[in-house]
Amino acid sequence: MKKRIIIYVISAIMTIGIIGTALYFYQTNMDSKLQQDKSVPVASKQIEYKGKEGVTALALLKQKAKIVTSGTGEGAFVTSINGLVAKEKNEYWAFNVNGEPAVVGAGSYVTKNSDVITWKLSSF
Repeated sequence: MKKRIIIYVISAIMTIGIIGTALYFYQTNMDSKLQQDKSVPVASKQIEYKGKEGVTALALLKQKAKIVTSGTGEGAFVTSINGLVAKEKNEYWAFNVNGEPAVVGAGSYVTKNSDVITWKLSSF
């Protein structure tokens, strides 16, 4: 009877170890794939991409990078891109279209194929 209990305990520990190891490697692989899908490395202070006819600059940014916003839709304000957070007191993510500061928010600006959208961590 004691041998069976010991065998069950050892089997349970090994099963938990195998499952834990598999989950760890799965998560690591997924993180790696997500990072590879992003066109800009983590902590880059600038991101640039081409416009796409009929798609907002904010929607394209969401496809290109991991972002955090304050607000939603047309009033969304980008506070973090790929983990680089704009410091509340003196930094912000500046949104430019074809080298010029945008006159509307990224959630409102509908891009064209000829547009070059640039986000740059700026300070004031």
